[in-house]
Amino acid sequence: MKIALITGEFPPMEGGVGAYTQELARALHDLGHELHVITNRQAGSRTARRAFGRMPEPADLGFAQLHAFIDHWRWPSIARIADVTLRYGFDVANIQYQAAAYNMNSPAVNLLPWRIKHLTKTIVTFHDLRTPYLFPKASSLRDRAITFMASQAGGVVATNTADFEELITRVDTPAAQIPIGSNIAAYQPNHIEISEAREQLDLNAEDILLGYFGFLNESKGAETLIEALAQLPDNYHLVFIGGQTGASDETNAAFLAHVREMVSQFGLDERVHWTGFVSDTRVSTFLETADLMVMPYRDGVTLRRGSLMAVLAHGRPLVTTEPLTVVPELVQGENVWLVPRMNASALAQAVRDLVRQPTLLHKLGSGAASLAQQFSWDSIAERTAAFYESIEDPRVPAPETFLG
Repeated sequence: MKIALITGEFPPMEGGVGAYTQELARALHDLGHELHVITNRQAGSRTARRAFGRMPEPADLGFAQLHAFIDHWRWPSIARIADVTLRYGFDVANIQYQAAAYNMNSPAVNLLPWRIKHLTKTIVTFHDLRTPYLFPKASSLRDRAITFMASQAGGVVATNTADFEELITRVDTPAAQIPIGSNIAAYQPNHIEISEAREQLDLNAEDILLGYFGFLNESKGAETLIEALAQLPDNYHLVFIGGQTGASDETNAAFLAHVREMVSQFGLDERVHWTGFVSDTRVSTFLETADLMVMPYRDGVTLRRGSLMAVLAHGRPLVTTEPLTVVPELVQGENVWLVPRMNASALAQAVRDLVRQPTLLHKLGSGAASLAQQFSWDSIAERTAAFYESIEDPRVPAPETFLG
């Protein structure tokens, strides 16, 4: 198949949806498909970014052709995507949807399935069901934008059970639940690399290191984590691993400033560390260096979180928050430790208890690694391609029916 993946962000832009799209493109290419990625101009070369007002030729990534020509996700860009679809004759156009990745301030991308549905198969992968910001007091219109987008697609994909169940109540569109995978390839550092990482963070031998991975925003519970750290003894440290803000959602920068202010207010500047954006290998090294990963999502743990998938793939013991709806794959005491949402005292107590039980920590890490095997990119790509194949092609006319 000739497949177009349409995304609001793509590496080197920082963002989970972009990282997901890259991994999916690689895996689909390995299955023998031809991949095209249509995305923001910022993901292209400097030459492409300078070519304002005209569409640059795609860049060959080896596993995909990169069409980085979108300046703003507004009406003219939708028309240009339709032109590219006609030009290349895509068999499938799969929109990777998360409102934040498209700046959250225009409904244009929500109309994209309607605009191109007669040109190719259209699939929308909903990474979450957050609504775009259109204007004040537009909540009903925001919900309608999501529903309309799903109804006009040939098929929809949800990455977790809660979103899947909501989608199938909203629309009759063919639907599939396909999980995401880790966007960080697991690397096993040696003891020297781990020692070097601890030295970089200026840790002593008796210090306990807690880890947090992923961009910061209000839904991910960093405020609760800082409050919990303040309740723990002085030898407990925390490292924020990787970049703190993505390239798409500008609100993350304000939240990061708020978290840093909290750190200072609690007097934790010497116990909170920041790696900044680092290579995948260094991310792996810091994940392995942490004694315990702590990711207390305010909206509860869900399998749509790429940062969660990375922690599982690295086989790290994890404390996180109880899900809003049951996630059967996550089993308390087997592959994760769950605490109440937005409860700093409960979080601090869980951390204390787990650190005192190395056998349980090892069990949680082993369980996480076993669970992660269900979310390999090979499996995700195979299921995704099979769903593409199952969707009716609007370019093929229905066979005539002859009445005898």
